[in-house]
Amino acid sequence: MILVNSMPLDGTALKDDKNPLHSQAVQYRDGIKYLKDTFGESLKLIRPGHPRKVAGIDPRGKEVPNMSEPSPPMLVPLTAKVNGDAGMEVWSYCKTAPKLMPNNLWEATGKRSIFVSENITIELDKDPELAFFLYYKSPLLKSDQLKVDDPAGEAKREGDKARRELELTTGLYGVLSDEDQLKIVAQAWGVASVEKKHADSIRTELKRIVLAGDSAKRTNPSAKGVKEFIEEMKVTDSVRLRSLIMTMVENKKITWPGDGRYKVGERELCRVPGTELERKQEFLTNHLANPANREKLTELLKDVVDKKYLDSIKDEKTFSWLARISGLTYNFKKADQIKELVYSTYVPETVVE
Repeated sequence: MILVNSMPLDGTALKDDKNPLHSQAVQYRDGIKYLKDTFGESLKLIRPGHPRKVAGIDPRGKEVPNMSEPSPPMLVPLTAKVNGDAGMEVWSYCKTAPKLMPNNLWEATGKRSIFVSENITIELDKDPELAFFLYYKSPLLKSDQLKVDDPAGEAKREGDKARRELELTTGLYGVLSDEDQLKIVAQAWGVASVEKKHADSIRTELKRIVLAGDSAKRTNPSAKGVKEFIEEMKVTDSVRLRSLIMTMVENKKITWPGDGRYKVGERELCRVPGTELERKQEFLTNHLANPANREKLTELLKDVVDKKYLDSIKDEKTFSWLARISGLTYNFKKADQIKELVYSTYVPETVVE
């Protein structure tokens, strides 16, 4: 089992998004999937430089220039302090059931460290918690005292990385050749001030953001990279909503005072849990996209959609999307009629040309 800050990381945390360990449970689920997808049935870690090669003499008295020297075992702690979404976290792995303490916290039981001489192989189906802990949380991997042993897989991953980058470049310069769609997708991925930038500058910045997300998957399995970007190039409803939110944040119509809440004017729009602060804008998007919060999204549109925003829209489908999420009847209407309908709803005094 894994403990985080002396609390068990179990299935209940994954199912309940209000559970204080929900984001850690998502991280664990995604992390195990990545390990299995990447390494197959087992994860093998080795100690770089071990066994050491030294000059020696074999049992027959013959000199051997590269004899393997027995490696002294290295102590691998099963508890680690790491920086989490809400500050410092203490992660622990225990093979046996943890012990409930009088203060309602849990204490790891059994061995608190393991010895590794030259390597350790962990079967992912039998002990996924240990594999997750060593790969993602142990400082020994980050300091290169332990290293993944997978030369064939490494070559494949390098090839996959090159193919992903080629697919990304093709998407940026081919699929997103339409500048209006490019700007919508770029805003959704956090590129600021797109209206002031040249299209190729936007592509360069967007490529940097996507590749950084791809690299972050090594330590953060919930990060979004090339795969997720390719899936979103079609400009989905989620992308349009993220683009709108980015626009309103830039225009200071949606504000983040720094007190854990997004606000519109003095009204609270969304309270962001401490565990989600690093991805607060994505959390806000998911919050508003939840069908249960449809009324809150409708109120937001009434507060922030104005002539300046509508005039900036170049993509006709965005007007259809606005009409739909605003609850307007637009079926069987032409594009210019839908546009006029949206304008008349949010800025009724405007004459649409």
